[in-house]
Amino acid sequence: MTLTTPHQYKARLADKLIHNAKFEQYNFELVEPNQLKFAAGQYGSFLISDQGHRRSWSICSSPAIDHSLEILIDPAPKGAGTQFLQNLKLGDEVQLLAPLGKFTIDESGAEKALVFVATGAGITPFRSMILDLLQVKKDTRPMILHWGLRYVEEMIWQNEFQELAENFPNFQFHPVISKASQEWSMCRGRVTDCLNVHQLLDHAGYYLCGSEQMIADVIQLLSAKGVAPARIHREKFY
Repeated sequence: MTLTTPHQYKARLADKLIHNAKFEQYNFELVEPNQLKFAAGQYGSFLISDQGHRRSWSICSSPAIDHSLEILIDPAPKGAGTQFLQNLKLGDEVQLLAPLGKFTIDESGAEKALVFVATGAGITPFRSMILDLLQVKKDTRPMILHWGLRYVEEMIWQNEFQELAENFPNFQFHPVISKASQEWSMCRGRVTDCLNVHQLLDHAGYYLCGSEQMIADVIQLLSAKGVAPARIHREKFY
């Protein structure tokens, strides 16, 4: 895929959704230019101060929606970027540079299946990728999403992912809860535990986004199982 040249955009905060204490979702309507062409997995760099400070967030919305973009954050670090977003009021304008990044699906045809491994807000680019692959591109390759969280109560978009799994037989959703209750019947522990339980798909590409420790652990696991480095992809700015 030929990636689009990044441009400066003005956008207006159109909606803000506080899912829970773990995740907040922001929807920005584009003002000028009013259309953004991006590849699923790319991100935007937002200007957050008059001094030129910037923060980058992956786009979680589908590329099919080109008049706006959505981002997801974990507000826990309470950094400058989080404070900037939380102080925005509906209708406030922001400036951003987009699209950026090369964390996109390999289109060479070598990957016969796709496995997405996320922890926390690392789910953000994968939502965009999965919506694009299934709903827009009608990709029929086997796909599995492993998403690690600490508590069940932190989970969002579970109904959306489960509905996708029902409507697209080639897609599976495996949430992994590290501090699960006795009633939790799905994967528990860390995402590496879940990956160990499930048989690796043949000729799959692995896409990783989340904590540095998770990425290191998953790369070690996959390498030990014979997965070539060229088939392991990671988001660099996380």
